[in-house]
Amino acid sequence: MERAVSGRGFTDKMYYYNFLAVHVIVGAVTALTALSGILGITDMSALASIPPCAYAELGIHTGFVVWKAKVENCRKNKDAGRMESLMEGEQL
Repeated sequence: MERAVSGRGFTDKMYYYNFLAVHVIVGAVTALTALSGILGITDMSALASIPPCAYAELGIHTGFVVWKAKVENCRKNKDAGRMESLMEGEQL
């Protein structure tokens, strides 16, 4: 698993680990829900908020990665006029 992200940057590695963690957590919640009858768990309401929160956090992280890549591409392509508006938060 580490080989898949060994040549990538820090942000890419963190995104990969975040993506993996969110899906493991949601899988665990799904398994607990499916096995709740066998395990004798009667109140599953606390688990209902975990998947939306996990995917919201992953969405925020995805937005950060996309914004960072956009800014890096503008710097790489020397679009100086566009860089000023990007840093001010304007949309494309």
